[in-house]
Amino acid sequence: MSIDLKRIDETCLREIWNIHEFARQHRLGKMEESRLKMLHGPFAEMRELVAGLDRKASVW
Repeated sequence: MSIDLKRIDETCLREIWNIHEFARQHRLGKMEESRLKMLHGPFAEMRELVAGLDRKASVW
């Protein structure tokens, strides 16, 4: 996932996205796409999609 939240303004976060297109553009797997569709339906705001992504914990 390559969305830099520091560079996205509030207007962009409120855009409505098709979840399939979001998953395709951000190279998400089918499981992650399905999970987002279960959470939000076929469309959601960018901020909801970013917040709903399964984050991998970094181990250091």
